[in-house]
Amino acid sequence: MKKGILIAGISAIALLGSCASNPSAKVANETGKVVRGSWTLTSVDYSGLAKNKIEGNVKVNESVSKVFDTASPQCYEGSTWSLVQNNKKGTYTFNNSGAGCPQGTANIIWDMQQDGSTTYFIFKDVTGIKAKQNTAGYKMRVSSANENTMTLVQDVKADGKIAQVIYNFQR
Repeated sequence: MKKGILIAGISAIALLGSCASNPSAKVANETGKVVRGSWTLTSVDYSGLAKNKIEGNVKVNESVSKVFDTASPQCYEGSTWSLVQNNKKGTYTFNNSGAGCPQGTANIIWDMQQDGSTTYFIFKDVTGIKAKQNTAGYKMRVSSANENTMTLVQDVKADGKIAQVIYNFQR
């Protein structure tokens, strides 16, 4: 009888332990609550790119030609992003009329993902297709996020090396 009670007790503890919330998932969920809503991408910055660097007699200006398989990072400046928390759907609308910049609105699905102490904003474009038809997704580190500002950082390959595109959002 004592053995049966002991086994039942251990089973109950194991069951309760498996139901405990995952701290990483909780952080991602809390960040998701902060980032939901409407945002404007106010500026795009870069890290890890040479600007006006002189190599011999040549001025080097490294650049990122395209992000999210769509347009140059500058085309995203002024874009408006709407992120719905309860169904992880959203949109972004291009508002930059610069040369070569697309116009229109893209439909996305998005989520937050925790990897150790780093939170990521991940999304994929589902404009005109079902989510499972698009296997290309994009992942950006959440550098900071609060009720009024959000900064996302994307690692990109530029001129043969890894650089960062830094997206600064405001409500």
